[in-house]
Amino acid sequence: MLPVRTGQRPAQGRKIRPMNVVFTSALFLGTAAIACWVVLRFPRIAPGSIIVRGVGALVSVQLLGFINVSTETTPALYVSVFALLLPALTLMWMCTVWLLQSLQEALAAGR
Repeated sequence: MLPVRTGQRPAQGRKIRPMNVVFTSALFLGTAAIACWVVLRFPRIAPGSIIVRGVGALVSVQLLGFINVSTETTPALYVSVFALLLPALTLMWMCTVWLLQSLQEALAAGR
């Protein structure tokens, strides 16, 4: 028989703040909405071939790995989130939508 735990302990003594989850979700959904608007509003900026779109998607995901979100001071946090992370996430979503459009066109051409 397994022992019964009487209380939940946070992982490694850290507590997840609900506001962090809300902000992260809003940032992710907001950048996706901005990217979809840009793709629909400016269709001519999309790369032409599926190879370029795929490489763009891979490069944009790798770019996110190089962004360091600084939490040392409040202004540094705002700069790192809104000047670095927001455009990089928007670029990632745009490349993803363009890649999905290419795949849709390729499937439609194969019929």
